[in-house]
Amino acid sequence: MKFPLKSILSVLILGLLFTSACSNQIAGAPLLVNPPDEILVTATSLPDGIVTPEPTAFVEPTATPEVKLCRTSVVRAIPEYNNKNLVNAFQTVDPFVVLTIDDGYSNSVLDQMLDILEANDTKATFFLVGTSFGEKIQADTLKRLVENGNDIAYHSYAHPEVSIIEAMSLEDWLQDYRLWSDALRGVIGEQLFDEGVVPYARAPYGAWTSAFMTSLAEQDLTPFYWNADEHTFEANRMPLREGSILILHIIPENLDELEQLMTTDWDVLSLREALGEECD
Repeated sequence: MKFPLKSILSVLILGLLFTSACSNQIAGAPLLVNPPDEILVTATSLPDGIVTPEPTAFVEPTATPEVKLCRTSVVRAIPEYNNKNLVNAFQTVDPFVVLTIDDGYSNSVLDQMLDILEANDTKATFFLVGTSFGEKIQADTLKRLVENGNDIAYHSYAHPEVSIIEAMSLEDWLQDYRLWSDALRGVIGEQLFDEGVVPYARAPYGAWTSAFMTSLAEQDLTPFYWNADEHTFEANRMPLREGSILILHIIPENLDELEQLMTTDWDVLSLREALGEECD
């Protein structure tokens, strides 16, 4: 088939015009060859009556200790926990140690300890056994202990053996604390009980069973351990450090350790003094 030359030329001219039109349209499209580094967004105005909140400073989250210092604390410190989640010392730069004294089987030794503390204007926290109230520790000595500003804390009613402790139930421990409280009230009276008893506890033999710990939680009693004992004064032993909780016992052998403690440069405090009382 033959096409006239005029027709062929017409087709070629129309093709060139169509290609040129398409090229011009593509060339006119916007191209983002080098997009801007920053995109500025203009904020719109808020309607009347709506106030933009002030930004709050970011605070790095920290663990909240179960035991907190209160307004009347005389030191700058944070409770320190051992691997059993028991407070056994304080993190501090203040030069103090906390003195705790356990049991209560000798009235004469306790009297001598109170003499030493009074002579040095020092207070301690006494974790006492209930069966000693009015028996091995006389009423006048217990009253003197409180009137001098010392603390009394729970250390079980009868200090049972470990095998008995491990068999005691939650109800056994709740009853044990009731016996301890009633015995102490009966000896020193309600007023001195309210003044001298602090909501702290220490397990006999350091046997922190689940039932014992649950009973403390139900009665809002805080458990306290220690990180130093009477052996800290012996040669080649780890010395006291800032914030140590020291444990002694009401026994003749610990009178020397108490005297030695009084000759150090440490400020010696009770738990009540270290923690304070008036929490928000």
